[in-house]
Amino acid sequence: MEFVILCGGYGTRFQKVSTTLPKILVEIKPGISMLDWLIEDYLPKRSKIILASGHLHKKIYEYVKNKRYDHEILFSQEKTKMGTGGAIANASNFIESAEFIALNGDTIQEVEISDFLSQSNLKNNVVINVGCSKANNDDSGKIIVNEDNLIINFSEKKTPLYPSSGTHKLYSSLGMYRCKSEYFKKMTPTFVSLEDELLPKLVIDKKASASIFNETYHDFGTLERYQKIIGNKF
Repeated sequence: MEFVILCGGYGTRFQKVSTTLPKILVEIKPGISMLDWLIEDYLPKRSKIILASGHLHKKIYEYVKNKRYDHEILFSQEKTKMGTGGAIANASNFIESAEFIALNGDTIQEVEISDFLSQSNLKNNVVINVGCSKANNDDSGKIIVNEDNLIINFSEKKTPLYPSSGTHKLYSSLGMYRCKSEYFKKMTPTFVSLEDELLPKLVIDKKASASIFNETYHDFGTLERYQKIIGNKF
């Protein structure tokens, strides 16, 4: 399995912490950056990793160059803003496997990556599987899933509408995705939001499924959340 880490955003809400460092390079523990944790502690050893970078790309590049991680690390640099969907499509050009995992670069997952790999799947016509939490996370996408684990409604900003019939449950997105390479390779690499544009379309086409976990995640996109992270309160 190959991995795409999304780390090209502008981090507007993060500027109270730093205006010069991308979020993925800030320390989440003494001497350990978010990127260190992802590569050295979270992802499988000797993985192939594509960093979907953009804003402050040079700093991420120099950091990786100096660290010399024991992984194959490639860069999918965005010359202009591409959104999360466009960034994944752009990075998929470096993918050689039939499927890959995309992860938010500012999210500390409680779900073990091995568990996500074993429980997620892309059966039938499904092209994306979204890791979901039973926890109610206020600042994450809300996903309604049916008894077959197909996503039938999704909203990034508010609770989506429930269908009038059937058995459905509401979950929170973890920001981790199992993706079918062929689908993303065929996309035109332009600006598109995974959450606001691409995922809702795939839901309508019945091409999006979910993997459900008890565990949640911890992001540090604001000063308050970052202070909580470095205080080891998660």
